[in-house]
Amino acid sequence: MIKFRDILAASLLLLPVTGAWGQTYDQVRRHNPWNAGGNAAGIRMDSVTVSFAEIYGRYGSGRLRDTYQPGEWWSAGAVAATTVDTEKYTMAGSFSFDHTSGKNMSGSMFIRPGFYPVDVLEFTPGRKDLQTYAFTGGASVDIAANWRAGGSIDFSSANYSKRKDLRHTNYRLDMGVSPAIMYHNGGFALGMAYLYRKNTESIDAEEIGTSAGTYYAFLDKGLMYGAYESWSGSGIHLSESGIDGFPVKETIHGGSVQAQWGGLYADIEYRYSKGSVGEKETVWFRFPGHRVSSRIAYRFGVGRASHFLRLQFDWAKQVNNESVLGRETENGITITHVYGSNRIFDRTELTLVPEYEYHTRRHTVIAGAWLASSERLSTLMYPYVESQDMKRYGAYSRGELRTGCIELKAGLSFSSGSFTDKSRAVGTEVEPGEAPYHLTDYYNRQNEYLTASRIGAEAAVRWNIRYGIYSEIGADWTHGFNIKYLEGTDRWSGTFKLGYNF
Repeated sequence: MIKFRDILAASLLLLPVTGAWGQTYDQVRRHNPWNAGGNAAGIRMDSVTVSFAEIYGRYGSGRLRDTYQPGEWWSAGAVAATTVDTEKYTMAGSFSFDHTSGKNMSGSMFIRPGFYPVDVLEFTPGRKDLQTYAFTGGASVDIAANWRAGGSIDFSSANYSKRKDLRHTNYRLDMGVSPAIMYHNGGFALGMAYLYRKNTESIDAEEIGTSAGTYYAFLDKGLMYGAYESWSGSGIHLSESGIDGFPVKETIHGGSVQAQWGGLYADIEYRYSKGSVGEKETVWFRFPGHRVSSRIAYRFGVGRASHFLRLQFDWAKQVNNESVLGRETENGITITHVYGSNRIFDRTELTLVPEYEYHTRRHTVIAGAWLASSERLSTLMYPYVESQDMKRYGAYSRGELRTGCIELKAGLSFSSGSFTDKSRAVGTEVEPGEAPYHLTDYYNRQNEYLTASRIGAEAAVRWNIRYGIYSEIGADWTHGFNIKYLEGTDRWSGTFKLGYNF
């Protein structure tokens, strides 16, 4: 029988009960630090077989939203995942599908706004639909007494469509491959992996029929400075002769090293990326970048409880160069010439996430914090230099209480931040011209969404019916403080799940 003090303890993440309970797929994956380190050979460091399949539905609404988020949305999907361990090899894989539909959407036309250093915004609110398919696969095989070889592949495909002018259809592909090797001897293990990833996305915009008005778009070249004009204008690049939409691609190469000694694990990885916007000889932007990531984890046990300490560090730097192009037509053939390029944007980002987890067979507590710092510099038009320094931070805690056939889940979070802008002009020998166009309204809303103080709460109840079948219902709510530019202060969503653990 569930007592009130147990429910209260779960909501406060103080879960003082014990008993028998099997680990879920998420727990098994989370408790082996090699799963987050990019070396698939390490999945064999945890000899557990576990699988699950789940379907879900979500509905959400609220006005505490970024410029591209919907005012009201729903989604439905399915996911299945497994880890199978045998005497000589271990395999892991997953598959998922999600359909999300949002109302009253405008802003960024990209599937993942902010992922690339350029963005395209439109201003006609309407419905958008996003479908995402994804799968992952990994294997670890013993090839000698102390050696293992492994490899992993992950792939996702997404299509995005808007049904109201300015209409657009997006297609995104993201694929990663990583061969790896590991040496292990007793409590010591050392691994290396090669990392390759490629992602592409294209925006195909169109206007159906005739309209009395003109549909405008904005090409954001950094810090909401860029070109604002008709969507078919030459400065937006959505309707360029000989170019299929607004194509973006990025290729990433890198490597990582992992090491474990007893309960202590550490890894470090480096990635170099090259990206471009455009195709063939017409490339408007090129954006190379560097990323360094590192994870440290320590696991120890006291009695029947397991304790996990984790620390994750990420640093990334990326620049964007705008090409200076010219076109000449000779004998009916148009030739594009590249005369050079200008550095128009620079961004550096740093993230630090410490986390602690306490786990027994009946309860789990996770508590952590995060700090994110970003520095951005726009040099779109000489002699104007615009810069932004943003700091964000937050803390979170989650808990699970498992008693009988019921699981109670609860969580709390808090985040806040601040930013500073600076403007200056370099050089005085040239009379400065008109400053680049700035989309001030969207800039203010975006920054407030990122840095406004807010609290969040979530709760869920799972009923383990029988034979591994379960159902779950949950809800979450977020409230922002001192809102000035956004539409409102609250956002919420509800979720229903039906699944099977096996």
